[in-house]
Amino acid sequence: MPLTLYDMHNAVGKPASPYCWRIRESLLLLSVPFESRFLSFTQIGDRFSDTHKTVPVLSDGGKEIGGSWAIAEYLSENYDPHKRLFGGIDGRSLAAFVTNWVDATLLDTVNRMMVKDVHDAFMIEDQPYFRRREEERLGATLEAIQSSRESTRLAFQVSLHPARRAIKEQPFIGGQHPTYADFALHSTFQWTRTTTSFELLRADDRLNQWIERMDDWLASVSVQD
Repeated sequence: MPLTLYDMHNAVGKPASPYCWRIRESLLLLSVPFESRFLSFTQIGDRFSDTHKTVPVLSDGGKEIGGSWAIAEYLSENYDPHKRLFGGIDGRSLAAFVTNWVDATLLDTVNRMMVKDVHDAFMIEDQPYFRRREEERLGATLEAIQSSRESTRLAFQVSLHPARRAIKEQPFIGGQHPTYADFALHSTFQWTRTTTSFELLRADDRLNQWIERMDDWLASVSVQD
């Protein structure tokens, strides 16, 4: 029986969570059969009650695991005999560092640059909840927050320098092959590209080549859901 990945979708049916993108790519790397179940904001609460507040949630038989890092560790322990997801024992530390860096530093900046676009991409019934949550959390209207994105983008591009250094002499952050360290960052660009037309990177940014390699790798993996 395939695993079930509970994901979030926007108004046009595109995956709308960077955290879910990480698990989707992890499952494809490990060739683990899975089915996607897409939920809206309101449906998450209906489906999981107080058990899980958000997605991703991975269902494996009668077991449910919530949170992208917890799911990654579960997949590593149960579906990864060759230790490909983290790239070995040493690779787990790298994956954890990159994940924490993306979550603590990059995602909030990216969200601020496209928060109104994210709102507009959601289904109409989900927009009031998203607006209320983000405006309370960020202390301003979505329009005001996003209006400064041109100046924010330069600082964001500078903050990506560690990733540029990582791929200077190797094709992927994880080494010769993509690992969860790559998925943690690539998921950010997957999320933005399905949500906004705003370009995060300059055309000559070295990271564009890495994104293309990640896209090519993803296209080479057979779709399983």
